[in-house]
Amino acid sequence: MTNSENRNILFVINPISGNNQKTNVTAQIERICNKYSLFPEFIETTGENDKEKIANALQSQNPETAVAVGGDGTVNLVASLLIGSDIKLGIIPTGSANGMAFELNIPSNLEQAMAVIARDVSRPIDLLKINREYLAIHLSDLGMNARIIKRFDQEKIRGLYGYARQFFKELKSPSHFKCIVDCEGKKRRKYKAVMIVMTNTHFFGTGAVVNPTGKLDDAKFEIVVIKPYPWYYIFHMVFAFFTGNIHRLRHIRTLSCQRATLKMKPAPDLQVDGEPVGKLKQLEVEVIPAAIHIIYNHQENHFFVKS
Repeated sequence: MTNSENRNILFVINPISGNNQKTNVTAQIERICNKYSLFPEFIETTGENDKEKIANALQSQNPETAVAVGGDGTVNLVASLLIGSDIKLGIIPTGSANGMAFELNIPSNLEQAMAVIARDVSRPIDLLKINREYLAIHLSDLGMNARIIKRFDQEKIRGLYGYARQFFKELKSPSHFKCIVDCEGKKRRKYKAVMIVMTNTHFFGTGAVVNPTGKLDDAKFEIVVIKPYPWYYIFHMVFAFFTGNIHRLRHIRTLSCQRATLKMKPAPDLQVDGEPVGKLKQLEVEVIPAAIHIIYNHQENHFFVKS
């Protein structure tokens, strides 16, 4: 742990993430920073040239830490600019989906999240690169969940209720696709799937455990294949998701890889860190070992602490 005092911190704020606009978040952060003797700078995303603006701010201000104030999309944006640098990534979760914050045990309460930032406990983690274009810091998937997220993104109803509404719509008409998985160093596998998750984290944003055996820092990632299942099996699967036993079910297959190629037919929807990408027929996925240093809540006991 480093001395929390006198650190320069750049806060990247997404003012429209989640359910409400953040009218006074800057003032709240300034107040809490004063309590911990931190020196804050702020930049708000607008949806136009955000990456370039944040990159310029990082270069001109040279902070010790860059904090994403938003959901998983904002975290992804900031993380993409920190790969290979000494600047640490912090998170204040304010989005509709805060999967990475849940992974790191970071509270949704601003005061408590800032206390985690002030403690400054960090470690390196791996990230994923998809088709040499898309960065995944939390998780990405093909099929069912990606379709749910696409519809959720188009709906006006946000939050957990909005996601659940789309989830139950999807259950009424599940569809599957065929996939060939070439995982480097392993035998080619062929699957029929309703969803394929690519991640080295453990949780969905809801707290469901999709990858109980993964580690954030082992230079590998997992491909979790969810095969077609009878409608009555969904209750058994939900129980397994929330008890960390999904990998034991007969409709689940898990592969651990450093690099993999996936070919799908027909082309399913892809989402990356909660952002719909579109339909793709082929993916090239590879791990970026020790890509960034991330601040986490070491005082709680999730999988991250054990990894």
